[in-house]
Amino acid sequence: MSIRTALTLGACLTAASFGVSAHSVSVDGEVEAVGDGYINVGGNVLKTGRGECFETSALGDENLINKCAGIEEEVEEEVVAEAVEPEPVEEVQAAPEPPAPVATIDTREFSEKTLFDTNSAALNPEGEIAMNGLFNALKEFKGITGVNVTGHTDSRGSESYNQALSEQRAATVAALISEQYPDAAMQVSGAGESQPAASNVTPEGRQQNRRVEVEITATRMTFN
Repeated sequence: MSIRTALTLGACLTAASFGVSAHSVSVDGEVEAVGDGYINVGGNVLKTGRGECFETSALGDENLINKCAGIEEEVEEEVVAEAVEPEPVEEVQAAPEPPAPVATIDTREFSEKTLFDTNSAALNPEGEIAMNGLFNALKEFKGITGVNVTGHTDSRGSESYNQALSEQRAATVAALISEQYPDAAMQVSGAGESQPAASNVTPEGRQQNRRVEVEITATRMTFN
């Protein structure tokens, strides 16, 4: 905080003394007189030749002029706002088009049917009924796009024999599906006896293992 100190002359000036010392005074055009604390001429403080301001008896702290009192003016520091770099704008990428809905058709009921007799790759009567039921179910779907057919056997016979038989059974079912849906992508394979659905100890379990599993995908269902 700056302390203002008033510089006072030894005696108050009178009109006579002003006249006597008139040869040694000058007007400082850079100091504007405010109030009645200093003698002013034309609105500027009257100074002596030594640059001292002529004070009046009315001078007080409330009308003190800093430049006359030798007090340096406080210069307010200019606040320079820091340049704020704009935040990078994230590029908004167009959302990818959602993939076409795919319907996976449940064919577990078909797979549980007894389609083949022992040592046979030809559909038995129950297998033909099961295939017709599958095609009726597929009428509810549009755009059959993919078919995966896997053949299976029971555990009787050699492993190599069962592998070949499972592939033949898968080919039998795949051929019938291809007739109905020639444009669908078809994958045909055989698992032999490696993936039993039931125990091979009983005749009933072995019958369930002589099967073909079908997985079918379609673009959409048909709505009436």
